[in-house]
Amino acid sequence: MIGARVAAQALELLGPIDGPIVVDGCGTSLASRVRAARDDEAPAAAICSFLGKTGDAVARARSLDAIAARLAPGAPLVVVDHNQPRAWWPRLVAVLPLALRGLGPSRARYPVAREVRDHGFTIERLRFGDGELVQLVLARRR
Repeated sequence: MIGARVAAQALELLGPIDGPIVVDGCGTSLASRVRAARDDEAPAAAICSFLGKTGDAVARARSLDAIAARLAPGAPLVVVDHNQPRAWWPRLVAVLPLALRGLGPSRARYPVAREVRDHGFTIERLRFGDGELVQLVLARRR
């Protein structure tokens, strides 16, 4: 689930979208700000969050594959995930929310951009948010 600040960053990175958006794992802070795509609609874009979730590769792959199956070629996707900050003291701060969720520090080093690429997307941009505690990956469906 993402907070309001990260939701705003994800929407800014996504850019203007004309149509419904697939909202996967983002919670109410984002779902209330966009027109969420219904199951029977063709979405114009997608936002997927893996924040607070384990590094379960199978579950993540299922989410990305389901999104890829719904998006038209060229449609944008923003993926939000944990990040390990570069400086040592923010790394210590970043470990606390992970530990509270029962996740280890290695969870912040999950290679989300490579994972997105391997599931049918071309990576366009990587951006850090929330003081480098999260990474936002902008990709397009191949």
